[in-house]
Amino acid sequence: RRRQRATMAEYKLAVNDANKATEFPIWRVGGTVEQNPHMRAFWAATISFFLAFLGWFALAPLGLEVAWSMEICENQLYPPAEFPKRKAYVKFKNLKTERLYCTHGRNADESDCNPPPAGSSVDDRYDPSVLTKCVCTTGTECALTIADAGVASVASTILVRIAMRTLL
Repeated sequence: RRRQRATMAEYKLAVNDANKATEFPIWRVGGTVEQNPHMRAFWAATISFFLAFLGWFALAPLGLEVAWSMEICENQLYPPAEFPKRKAYVKFKNLKTERLYCTHGRNADESDCNPPPAGSSVDDRYDPSVLTKCVCTTGTECALTIADAGVASVASTILVRIAMRTLL
């Protein structure tokens, strides 16, 4: 059996004939569910939006730190000293210093770095010092894991909204 709607006099704020609020007392949160459903709904929606915004946007910059702690970065899985020809390394350019991992450029097929010029006694084609703490570029396991986490985050948010019957 359905509960009868409260009459206008029972609400803690002014309402019209359709029981919709006609005033906006932002700090009026007291009262029972029956007395103050308008402001309870407002604050529940506001807090839910804030948490969704925090989860989707504010935590994104921490992705590389999380990847580093999970040990899924390219330079953790494949140390540059042992695997200098990894595609992620050969294509790597440090955005801060604008230095390349391949000191003399890379091959046309991007399979390796170019050898040093003729007459050079040192093979310095690779410069692992330009690599960042966590190399996580397109096509690496790290990037795929972060992308999958993003998809899982969106999917879980949608499922929670459906479960709470608040899907917009």
